[in-house]
Amino acid sequence: MAKMTLQDWAAKRFEANQIFTPSTPISVADLFAGRSEQIFRMIDVIGERGRHAILYGERGVGKTSISQIAPYMVPVGLEHIKFIRVQCFPTDNFSSIARKIFKEVRFNVDTQDGETIYDIAALYPGEITPDDFIRELSAWNENYIPIVVVDEFNEISDPLAPVLMANVIKALSDSATNVTLIIVGVASDVKQLISSHESIERCTEEILMPRMKSDELKDIIEKRVAQLGMTISGDAKWTIINLSKGLPQYVHSLGRQACFEAISKQRLAIKDEDAEVAVQNLLASSDQTFKDAYEVAVRSNQPGNLFRQVLTACALARSDESGYFAPAWIREPLSAIVDKQIDIANFQEHLKQFLTEKRGEILERIGEERAYRFRFRHPAMQPYVIMRGIRESIVDDKAKQALSSPEQGDLFGGN
Repeated sequence: MAKMTLQDWAAKRFEANQIFTPSTPISVADLFAGRSEQIFRMIDVIGERGRHAILYGERGVGKTSISQIAPYMVPVGLEHIKFIRVQCFPTDNFSSIARKIFKEVRFNVDTQDGETIYDIAALYPGEITPDDFIRELSAWNENYIPIVVVDEFNEISDPLAPVLMANVIKALSDSATNVTLIIVGVASDVKQLISSHESIERCTEEILMPRMKSDELKDIIEKRVAQLGMTISGDAKWTIINLSKGLPQYVHSLGRQACFEAISKQRLAIKDEDAEVAVQNLLASSDQTFKDAYEVAVRSNQPGNLFRQVLTACALARSDESGYFAPAWIREPLSAIVDKQIDIANFQEHLKQFLTEKRGEILERIGEERAYRFRFRHPAMQPYVIMRGIRESIVDDKAKQALSSPEQGDLFGGN
């Protein structure tokens, strides 16, 4: 193999940037690893006339990515698919969402000046009603497969919008129209997204997007590294996977940074040290919001306080597929951090504090007393807290070694 030039290495870095942050849906469809269950369920929904999907889960688990690749996974030519995706904002209501969709539905009109393209939103200068919406979405040619994604549905403040959307879904299903609606949003359950969801259970597929499993994250990084013609050591790979805590965005970010470091040394082999530098570089480039939220959560003038240690243990604790952990699951990592056996009573008050506005409500809680479950309010904070713990030596060498293991060692118990 000919020696690579500086221009070759620059091109390799550019390619890594593209592969670890896919910029087009077709790139995602080609390289997206894992999520086969969710993808197949969504394809089934699209294939069944009168059925629609509600895609929900935590932030940062890949809901938008899955919804964007839907047209590339349906086994027909793209020319037969009419794909529309709109994003919701707090100021939206049902009419404004419908208008966004209508603006994407275009038709040609012959005029004296030639053929002119219009969108159907122009036909509705005033409020768009559910009847208008149902009529227009039922008018698609039978030769097409229309897929309409309404993303970030949880952002809508108008309480009437979820009710009207449920009514529309039911009406579209009853009329057996060939359009498929996919409602996407951040929620722990469907009730948080769609009002009266019980009335549409028979015509909707409720698809929970959980955090990714380790083998799915492993597929993501291995496929992309191979695409680059590079290799990665086992320890570096598992450090990235375990730090990501089931969130694909961190596999992308840490994987890209590790590639950058290896490329800067003009190596095609990603080593353990590259993953370590990736952590530091990602911390340095992290959003100021993360840094501020972390400091608010752990700040204390009381000598010997354990807020940093307890928060780090929360981030390291094993969790379920939605990121929730029980207080008992914190004991083992916290005991390892402080190098002595810790009982729940020693950090119970810390957990309560992390729920308060004073500490930025960094955690949220569900369940009943004595059966509480906690998780980070913003999932991306969890890997950030672990990385801060590494930098501040809260996570010791033994714990760092466990992070580079496929099993995460006995200290963490795995996801």
